[in-house]
Amino acid sequence: MAAGRCDICLRKPQYGHNVSHAENKTNRRFALNIQRRRMVVDGVMRNVNICTRCLRTANKVDKPRGKKAKAASAAGATSA
Repeated sequence: MAAGRCDICLRKPQYGHNVSHAENKTNRRFALNIQRRRMVVDGVMRNVNICTRCLRTANKVDKPRGKKAKAASAAGATSA
């Protein structure tokens, strides 16, 4: 799959140089790791091209972690 643009953060490939030991510079492309996922975007289920950085961030938002999250889940379980 060609590295396109992330539908969430709109990042796109960057360009630079390969630099050899002799300082010869040849063009290169820094491609994003784009994945096609089915996600809820603005309340609607869609197929999106998403970079792995945004995918990791989305997973963090969906599943809170840490002491506060554990305390909240424990308090919710005992009060129910």
